[in-house]
Amino acid sequence: MAGDDDELLTIGEVAKLDGITAKALRYYDAHNILKPAAVDPATGYRLPTTDYRYYTPIKCLTSM
Repeated sequence: MAGDDDELLTIGEVAKLDGITAKALRYYDAHNILKPAAVDPATGYRLPTTDYRYYTPIKCLTSM
């Protein structure tokens, strides 16, 4: 889980900011590659952290 200081955004917001598709983030979650920081219990929405250290390696690998 994310620390209290991490900002949580929706998958769509992270996708727009970082150039990773929402579909890819859902795939990574389903295959235990990159889990969301939290999941909203009421909606089931995945809430990734905005800590970009997690996305940079994935972006590098997918651009190969």
